[in-house]
Amino acid sequence: MKSVALGDVVDFYSGGTPSKSNAEFWKGEVPWFSAKDMKQDRLIDSADHISDSAFKSTSLRRLPAGTIAMVVRGMILAHTVPISILEVPAAINQDLKALIPKVDVDTAYLAAMLRAQHATILAKVSTAAHGTKKLDTRVLEAVEIPLPTLVEQRRIASILDQADALRTKRRQVLTHLDALTRSIFHDMFGDSSATRIRIGDFAEVRSGSTPSRDDPGNYGGAIPWVKTGEVQGGVITETAEHVTEKGAATARLRLFPEGSVLVAMYGQGKTRGQSAILGIPATTNQACAVILPTDSFVPSFLQAQLALSYGRLRGEAEGGNQPNLSLGRVAGFEVLLPDVVDQQAFAARIKRTDAQRSSVRRAHAADNEFFASLQSRAFQGDL
Repeated sequence: MKSVALGDVVDFYSGGTPSKSNAEFWKGEVPWFSAKDMKQDRLIDSADHISDSAFKSTSLRRLPAGTIAMVVRGMILAHTVPISILEVPAAINQDLKALIPKVDVDTAYLAAMLRAQHATILAKVSTAAHGTKKLDTRVLEAVEIPLPTLVEQRRIASILDQADALRTKRRQVLTHLDALTRSIFHDMFGDSSATRIRIGDFAEVRSGSTPSRDDPGNYGGAIPWVKTGEVQGGVITETAEHVTEKGAATARLRLFPEGSVLVAMYGQGKTRGQSAILGIPATTNQACAVILPTDSFVPSFLQAQLALSYGRLRGEAEGGNQPNLSLGRVAGFEVLLPDVVDQQAFAARIKRTDAQRSSVRRAHAADNEFFASLQSRAFQGDL
């Protein structure tokens, strides 16, 4: 399959921001997308909207449905290059670039091929003088894209769309299960007279560490070692990596007991603020806060409450462009602590929901691996 430079396939268009001082520009219904909206592969609506007058009075361009947009400036480029397809006629701001085809190309296929090279494109991100991350147009123009016939492009795009639809359904199930847990919590404790109490006032909060990667003898042992990417709700019963007794000793790792509640203190994307329960004794890296079990709380109750408070917990992070939580912030985070009997009753009600959530998460992870495999095969011309 032949490959071509992206610059031979599309022209790049930069958006803009109509004057905020002209209220008429911002009273319309035309979606105006910025980096904060680029959270889905396909976009239907935006946080901000503009009017037809903005197109008549400025150089802003109305983009047709089906246009590919990608973020080319902003701190999100430190870890992610968002690429989306506009499902409606819309405009974009100056932090995005629209890819306007100049040859026959299926935009769904083109977007998929760009996402398949995410790591390669991310490595080309540079830093502007004022510290903001950026992707230069000349760099994007040089990106190589496999370009089969239009019929073949559509066939590949259809296969990938079907696989992605399955991933979407799994995410919807997870959202439903989260909503069910929230409903049960508010039903039982929404009018609770229990006062909020800091986690550090009823439990010990610790963290782990990372054995040196320079010594292969530190890894491959039998001691489970949890990384922040594995802290995604539910119960952790296995880990991707294990350390040896030597590695644990040299890094002064503590084996945390089953029932400990973990909080990811930092990490890329949505990792920071995620929580989970240890279903096995395990060690952790230094980015995990570990709330050691006591008689004061039921682990599944505390973890569910932390999950429901995800946004508030993330908001406790400190730092500049990449804020992190700290042990002090986690220990100082306030939660409800009702009677243990009531916590146990809650845990009993959500037990089945938690089991379903764990099962769906595993299936969703498998879906993601399968989808990534399809993308790779398509990019290599083997699909």
